[in-house]
Amino acid sequence: MRRLLLLLGACLMTAAACVGAGPSSPTPGGSPTPGASPTAGPTASQAGSPGYVVATQPDKLILRIATGGGFVAPGYLLSAVPEFALYGDGRIVVPGPVAEIYPGPLLPNLLVERVTPTEIQKIVAAADGAGLLGPDASFDAVGIADASTTVFTTVVDGRAHRISAYALSESGGRGPTGDPTVEAARAKLAQFWTQMSDLSTFLGRPVSDTEAYVPTGMRVFLGDAGPADPAQPTAQVVAWPLTADPAQVGQPTAVQGTVCVALTGADLSIFLGVARTANAAAVWTYGSARYAVTVRPLYPNESGCAGGAL
Repeated sequence: MRRLLLLLGACLMTAAACVGAGPSSPTPGGSPTPGASPTAGPTASQAGSPGYVVATQPDKLILRIATGGGFVAPGYLLSAVPEFALYGDGRIVVPGPVAEIYPGPLLPNLLVERVTPTEIQKIVAAADGAGLLGPDASFDAVGIADASTTVFTTVVDGRAHRISAYALSESGGRGPTGDPTVEAARAKLAQFWTQMSDLSTFLGRPVSDTEAYVPTGMRVFLGDAGPADPAQPTAQVVAWPLTADPAQVGQPTAVQGTVCVALTGADLSIFLGVARTANAAAVWTYGSARYAVTVRPLYPNESGCAGGAL
């Protein structure tokens, strides 16, 4: 009996060792994917160490930052690319330097940075601290016309979270809102975007982006180039290299008179064979038709002609 009482006393003094911890409160999430857990935020990984549950496949998005809209030509939005896109294998696709020439090259300069699983966790933790893992929200400024909107898309634990901010670059990211809470949220978003813009400083190590991004698909947008301009006799002329007439196989877009042709596989290789030396002002011909062409490389989680940077 004395021995039993001693054991009971020891258990009462160390109750934490005798009773398991209860479940943590769920964190509000964004848009769930089928079969996903209803919680988001730090959870236990398969290895048993604390962390955020994120995809590890090379075609699964973890974080994307894209800016669009504002006072730009409608066609510009078709070919716009995100400023930052992180995938499960640690690749980050970012725009590279743009040549200061006119006309510039047709193909955009996209580069790849690479981070480790541990660094992915650090990035997602910073996104969490910036409020990107909460319910979908829009933090807008007022009194600013024709500005762009920055959209942060984060996918954690099977849930996609979408946070947007209009005119985020205005006034150091705060922007006039009339609401201190909204201004504070915008300031966090601006700070996070600054961190992602300088990963070397954020991660405490050099991050190289000298590796070119090689897409497996591309959207090619074609619109009427109009008749030949005698004032531009030296304009580059490129013959459309594929057999099918793009006007017949292309899908209509939101921009009137413009069609989209999604290229993959052998068709993409043939197109790139001539597109690499084409400039953005080139006229593409198919028979008697003359086309103005812009392109949008597909990112690992994208396919076909649907969708855009945002």
